Amino acid sequence: MSLGEKNNKILSVGIDIGTTTTSMILSKLAVENTAMVYMAPNVELTSKEIIYKSPVYLTPLISEERLDGDKIREIIENEYRSAGITPDDVDSGAVIITGESALKENARLITDKLSEFAGDFVVATAGPDLESIIAGRGAGTESFSKVYGCVAANLDIGGGTTNISVFNCGDLVAQTCIDVGGRLIRYDDHGEITYVSKRFNDVGKERNIYVVPGMRVDDNKMALAGDLLSDVILDAVHQEHYSFTRIATTKNSRKLNLTYPIQFITLSGGVADCYYNDEQDLYKYNDLGVAIAQALRKKFQSEPYEIVESKETIRATVVGAGIYTTEVSGSTISYSEEVFPLKNLPVFKVGEKAEQALYECDTRIAREELGWFLDQSQNEKIGICIKGKKKASYQDIINLAKSLVEIDEDCLGWDTPLVVLSENDMAKALGQMIEREIKNDKCVLCLDKIKMGSGDYIDIGKPILNGIAVPIVIKTLIFN
Repeated sequence: MSLGEKNNKILSVGIDIGTTTTSMILSKLAVENTAMVYMAPNVELTSKEIIYKSPVYLTPLISEERLDGDKIREIIENEYRSAGITPDDVDSGAVIITGESALKENARLITDKLSEFAGDFVVATAGPDLESIIAGRGAGTESFSKVYGCVAANLDIGGGTTNISVFNCGDLVAQTCIDVGGRLIRYDDHGEITYVSKRFNDVGKERNIYVVPGMRVDDNKMALAGDLLSDVILDAVHQEHYSFTRIATTKNSRKLNLTYPIQFITLSGGVADCYYNDEQDLYKYNDLGVAIAQALRKKFQSEPYEIVESKETIRATVVGAGIYTTEVSGSTISYSEEVFPLKNLPVFKVGEKAEQALYECDTRIAREELGWFLDQSQNEKIGICIKGKKKASYQDIINLAKSLVEIDEDCLGWDTPLVVLSENDMAKALGQMIEREIKNDKCVLCLDKIKMGSGDYIDIGKPILNGIAVPIVIKTLIFN
């Protein structure tokens, strides 16, 4: 039994603005120091409970190229009132803009507006691979893989994209996104096609299929389209990929590179409901969602995968955003009180050779890498991420602290906090040594047990559990 501090509760919000639908959830996350008395703190998220689910709304659009920001904001404001909360009540969470919505002209403006509205610590985030991961967690695929010790993949098939994540015994081993979804073609109640995504015709060329607005749909055309797009999806999860995957893979994503074959598959997104419910009305939603689901039901019979029903379907991404984006850094952290909260902080990951040199007080490689990163990011405030040593000596800590202070003085602004993130447990000692070495009153923040890469962003909330831990959200912003 833990003898640490009593539980703290974090109120977390998840907002998902997808190609087809928009929704919101609220959840309570319990944070506890699980270490025995006299031991170093070990802070963990011990429970996650969804306490409110909004209805699923059609994502408001002004045109094919622009989201309707005012109506989206109105939806979220109304849902906050229905849930009985204000932005000040929210401690954590994420605004996720996904699929083709992330490509709209005003996508970044929308997420920035909602991020400000939804609380000091709620973040605006997007990115196809990140969505794949949180959808797989929200669908329950990660936990299924862990419980049954297997390789399981989640296919989150939405309106504009299919996000794929693969877990091996609970560990994320691969993720990708392809531009395939139920809304690549839309038609009116009279069967006249009103919209065709360019990506549909890109993959359609492989089978001499070409569609333009004004054509009419029928059972045969719907079956051909469903067959085509289901084959593109299946090609993406096979260990060997053909032209479909090359053509359809979303920009800023990469195709799956699997060491072990997938054994189980779960489905989420709007198409998942059509699949699990065996929907028969091809024209129910004026798009290709039902056709894709029907084609997958037939094709999975000859595939080596066992299909498992997911915990969440259309809400998988928003559940993942509200529950699985928040982590906790605790135990041996070091910080200055006045630094919090930090939002949208880009992270520079020190290369392996550069980090080894830092333990010898050689900063040349790291400064070159950082200089390039600063030119690319055009951001004055950044976080520096290192792997750290599992068993660092006292001299290692001294040399690393001196090197980081030198880099800070040469490359970063005097008026910006020095933020250091370590994968291994060494933040408290390192932070104290940096504060001893630094020549001014600069704020210093050292956190450990955080794994990130260059180009990721981080939000850091105010300390919890009497100051022994801080909540964090690691994210990817596709807009950059």
